Amino acid sequence: MATVIFVDTETGGVHEDRHSLLTVGLAAFDTRSREVTRETLVRVRHDTYHVDAPAMEVNGIDLREHHELASVPEVAANEVRAFLRFRSRRRVMLGGHNVNFDVRFLMTLLPDYHELMIGSVVDTKVVAHFLIHAGLLPKTLSTRLEDLAAHFDVPIRPHDALEDARATARVYGAMLALLSGGSPSL
Repeated sequence: MATVIFVDTETGGVHEDRHSLLTVGLAAFDTRSREVTRETLVRVRHDTYHVDAPAMEVNGIDLREHHELASVPEVAANEVRAFLRFRSRRRVMLGGHNVNFDVRFLMTLLPDYHELMIGSVVDTKVVAHFLIHAGLLPKTLSTRLEDLAAHFDVPIRPHDALEDARATARVYGAMLALLSGGSPSL
C-alpha cells in the first residue's frame, strides 16, 4: 500500500519556538484506493500554555477543556509515533497543506522527526499551484485549503487539526484523480 500521512496542527501562534503546539491531526491516505484509512487526533498538554489571542480565536480551542483531554508531550509524541509506525518500522511520507508550518511544530514534539519521516513531503498548496500553472485548475482558484476543498466538493470544518488533515488528504486524492484523467469527486 502506498500511504501518505497527512498532518495538520493547531497551535497557540505562528512561532514554534515561542508558541505551544496544541493538537496534531493525522490521516493515513492510501494513494491507490484514494481513501483515508486511519486517522487520529493527538492533544498536547503543557504546564504553561504560550498562546496569542488571535491564534486562539482562529482555532477555537478552549484551553481548560483541552488541558483535561490532552496528554503530556512525551505521551503525545508516542501517540504520534505509534500512528506513524502502524504498519512498519520504515520511515513514512508526510503530507499537508502549507505543510512546512506543521513540520516546524511537529519537530518540537518529535526530536526524532528525521528518523520517522522520509526527506520529501507532499504539499497540496504547492500541488495546487502546479495544477493552476498547468491549466488543470482555474487560474482564479485560491489555493487556500477551504477554497480547494469547496472546488473538489470535499467537506471541511476549518481550523480543526483532524478535520483539516482529513480534508487535505481528500483534496490530494481529487488532485490525483484530476491528473489521471479520472473523476476528482470523492
